[in-house]
Amino acid sequence: MSITGRQQGLALRIGAVVLALLVAIGGLAGTAHAQAVGAALSGLITDEKGGAVPGATVSIKNLGTGVVREVSTNGDGFYSAPNLLPGMYEVRVTAQGFQTLVQKEIGLTVGAQQALNLSLKVGQLNQTVVVSAAPPEVQTSSSTISATVDSNTVRELPLNGRDWTSLAALEPGVTSIPNQAGTGFSANKGNRGFGNQLSDAGHRANENSYRVNGISINDYSNGAPGGATGLNLGVDGVQEFSVLTSNYTAEYGHTSGAVINAITKSGVNDFHGTAFFFDRDKIFDAKNFFDPAGPIPSFRRVQFGGSGGKALVKDKTFVYGTYEGVRQNQPLSRSILVPTQEARNGMLCVSSSGNPCASLTSVAVDPKVVPYLALWPCPAGSACQTATNLDIVSLNVSLPGVSKENYVTGRIDQKISEKDNLSGSYFFDSGPLTQPDPLLNARHSVFSRRQMGSAEETHIFSPQLANTIRLGISRVRGDINLPVSGDSVATNTALAVAPGAKAPPQIGGAGLTTAIGLGGLNRFLHRWTSGQVYDDAFLNRGRHTIKFGFAFERMLYNVLEQLSPNGRLNNYGSLTALLTNTPTKLNALAPGHSLEVAIRQSLFAGYVQDDWRLRPNLTVNLGLRYEITTLPKDANNRIQEITTLANCSASPTACGPVPVNSFIANNPTTKNFEPRIGFSWDPFKNGKTAVRGGFGIFDVLPLPYEFGLNTAATSPFQIIGQDKPGASSTAAKGNCAADPCLGVTLGNGIDNNVGFAPNGVRNRYVQQDPKRADVLNWNLNIQREIAPTWTAIVGYVGSRSVHLSVAADDINLVQPSVSSAGILFPINGTAIDPNWAGGTGGAGIRPVIFDGASSYEGAQAQLKKSMSHGVQGQLSYTYGKCKDTSSAPVTGDTYVNSIAVPLLFVKSYRVGACDFDIRQTLVGTFIWNVPGPKSGLASYVAGGWEIGTILTATTGSPFTATLGAGGDPLGTGFNGDFSMDFPNITKGCDPIHGGVHYLNLNCFTLPTEPTSFVGCAPNSFPGAPAAPAGTQYCQNLVGNAGRNSLYGPRLTTVDFSVFKNTHVPKISETFNVQFRAEFFNILNHPNLAAPNFLNDSNNSIFNPNGSVSGNAGVIGSTSTSSRQIQLGLKLVW
Repeated sequence: MSITGRQQGLALRIGAVVLALLVAIGGLAGTAHAQAVGAALSGLITDEKGGAVPGATVSIKNLGTGVVREVSTNGDGFYSAPNLLPGMYEVRVTAQGFQTLVQKEIGLTVGAQQALNLSLKVGQLNQTVVVSAAPPEVQTSSSTISATVDSNTVRELPLNGRDWTSLAALEPGVTSIPNQAGTGFSANKGNRGFGNQLSDAGHRANENSYRVNGISINDYSNGAPGGATGLNLGVDGVQEFSVLTSNYTAEYGHTSGAVINAITKSGVNDFHGTAFFFDRDKIFDAKNFFDPAGPIPSFRRVQFGGSGGKALVKDKTFVYGTYEGVRQNQPLSRSILVPTQEARNGMLCVSSSGNPCASLTSVAVDPKVVPYLALWPCPAGSACQTATNLDIVSLNVSLPGVSKENYVTGRIDQKISEKDNLSGSYFFDSGPLTQPDPLLNARHSVFSRRQMGSAEETHIFSPQLANTIRLGISRVRGDINLPVSGDSVATNTALAVAPGAKAPPQIGGAGLTTAIGLGGLNRFLHRWTSGQVYDDAFLNRGRHTIKFGFAFERMLYNVLEQLSPNGRLNNYGSLTALLTNTPTKLNALAPGHSLEVAIRQSLFAGYVQDDWRLRPNLTVNLGLRYEITTLPKDANNRIQEITTLANCSASPTACGPVPVNSFIANNPTTKNFEPRIGFSWDPFKNGKTAVRGGFGIFDVLPLPYEFGLNTAATSPFQIIGQDKPGASSTAAKGNCAADPCLGVTLGNGIDNNVGFAPNGVRNRYVQQDPKRADVLNWNLNIQREIAPTWTAIVGYVGSRSVHLSVAADDINLVQPSVSSAGILFPINGTAIDPNWAGGTGGAGIRPVIFDGASSYEGAQAQLKKSMSHGVQGQLSYTYGKCKDTSSAPVTGDTYVNSIAVPLLFVKSYRVGACDFDIRQTLVGTFIWNVPGPKSGLASYVAGGWEIGTILTATTGSPFTATLGAGGDPLGTGFNGDFSMDFPNITKGCDPIHGGVHYLNLNCFTLPTEPTSFVGCAPNSFPGAPAAPAGTQYCQNLVGNAGRNSLYGPRLTTVDFSVFKNTHVPKISETFNVQFRAEFFNILNHPNLAAPNFLNDSNNSIFNPNGSVSGNAGVIGSTSTSSRQIQLGLKLVW
């Protein structure tokens, strides 16, 4: 899976050869970076015998704006027109001694490199030959695997939430990650990118690049753009967008994954626009699989707005603008785990011989705990009230999320002269989402605001040379988990325990859904600004189309965190511990102590790209890119890090932390030369077949998102104290105010025993000498026009990545040994740095290391029919396999199935399926303009009908079966809620049961060793039945289940739409009224979500004491909605 340093060095030497070749054939060397916005049209003009026609004039006219670009063929008969505004064109070719040729219906898409070869007939110039048939859509001049989602597809397919970026998943190799965190409760979504996270051919979601009009709009997490609702609005303002998925040319940088490149609509000479109103209501919807009994939870979403544009000055000045508003009250259905009334009264189950409740025992409930038990609802008549012989029951609840979002765009295009064109654009998106916690006690909100502005000028120096300069700025604000309101329990100041708190703390563990008071969620404030400058030149020289230029980006990222503001008691090992008021420990934020991290970094890049038409039917794409970033720094110079983990036990100061000038000491980007080579061969010389392949080196740059979030959670930006009963203040390095620590209890007011000594807080370790994080991408494919308007493509895609960043919640663990028995932790072992041990002082060390590796191989196929005879559609299939050592570049729990605290120094433990590994994906779309009468009364009833469908079917997503969530049976020293321990899976036993009780618990066992084995912790798993004869339990031994070794349920969904278009010529010849009905998941298929930690640890098979977890393998949510119906009215003119 991994690439060796020698192999990478060989790749770089190959790159140097490619660079030399570029200089030789191009005759120039330039520096640059660009993300192409416009399209390029090029080709050969020949006579009837195939001879080149030099000096021919090629006039390319935009049919919407009337703007004409003229170029001439060179001595080889070759012409090229770069950076054309996407749209429909007409091409007119004139040459002395030949008839004039007019080619109609040339559609140019965003970023496309369209080849158009034309043959002239001998004759007079005043004789005109008109060709109306569109040329083949086969890419005979580029090796890049790409697809364009045109405006018709964006407008006419059913879009849940009208999020246009979701259509990127229609293309082979691109999948929407099912394990991304949902919007609303939990900070995970907002901290990792509000938008829909996509994976392309095994690349992390943070490796994708999103661009509007050539300007990067990635957010502070380097993730997908979107508002607080998770949607990327503006469908009516998007003309089209392209998805580049493999081996794009050297003009594209900043990324190694997919490039989603959109262009907004521009005005045309005629006045065109839309007005729309969409409505979704619970009366149209089916119940979710986990909705509680009774009426469907209240739900309403209204989307409304309009768009329009025209020429202010015909053929010269054009404007276009849009507005879209969303008002939504959408419930989220899920199950919660609460104690039964019997358990609240102190009657708890005793397991025996496999029976989880063989008998009951009485526990004395501390009266001071009783007020806190009200945080877990127990409605009259529910299973909580009526259940017997059960400690915990599952209740289905509905969490209403209320949002209000406004989205505005504007664009202006100005033709200054025949040689100069200027354009500018702007968008603004803002709004909050408010939602309660799962127990319905407290409401918190997330808020997102996004802005982007751009200006672009294109100057044509000559028919052979053009230049485009582009300026832009992108700003994103994200406020996560701001307190809004709470019930009488969640706002009861008498229940506060942490210093400075005014509400109950987080209370979790014991197999229950975590309870919170108002303001108890971790709070995050993000501010991101990216200023960008691009300059791109386009030069035709003989058979070479050469592009070169440069880029500069200035990145400013400010982030502020407030962790556990009400305190956190999330480590109750059992219900008994909760009822008897014996918590394990309290973590609390030092009052008033949260500082802002202010990261500053710059990026410089340059490239040269040569598309060399080596033969009329063979194009070779050669490119080289160089990209370097400055070292990321804090503007206030407050960074302190642990810079080494060697010999840390020597003294409290052996490993730091120490002040540093930048997050990393050496710059791994100084040698970021990225050669890229590809070819496209038309073996039959008719433009209908292309054999294409490519190889390239790409880089994952060390950008602010890799450092900001974890830094803000550590000292000196965050001071977290702890009170852990029985610990010595000496051993704890000042983490309590008394010796020994007294320990917090509920109901006794504020705990003033929490210590906030600077040397007892959470710190961070950053690997100071990261190596270059480079990625090798390659592909080989065949594209064929099998009939007019029908194309097919089959191909192979692969990638390898090394030295990727890896984040985790703690690295300061006891280190295990690896032997034939497996991964074994020593009894009473010592952490890497005992001075900061999480198990003793609760501090821990958050790491960022750069040893991540991944690999992907996949087969892709697509059958596509472009619009003709009223029918359009495509079918895409991907079979791929992704493996890595970590999928988490931002935090340990980047996805809901991530292992937040992996054993970073045991590679065999970490290797597994990528968190976003989807083995098979089938996606199909279909649009049909149903034939009907075009005029007369019948046309108002039987004419203008249109049907659209999206089919999505995938295999399940991976997850890990764990052991002991909320405890530390392994003896790692970790004091958090996450588990890094695995159970055993019995060989030959199928662990998948299916349905809601998804796992076959009979296949899972606790780790054991023969009784003769020396090294198992004494009294291992005291809550488990007796170990099998001749064996002993070994709780300090990691089981064999493995990371991401299990796969969740499959996903199947069909979205369907039916539209009725009614032409109203009395208003105008282009005026149409469109009634729309869209059905999402029309078959109402319940797509169950895979078990994961965030769903109340339902992937944890055993409790820390070895007893079976009450919710092990029980699925409590769906990955898609139930059937939902959206009605709409749209006016189009």
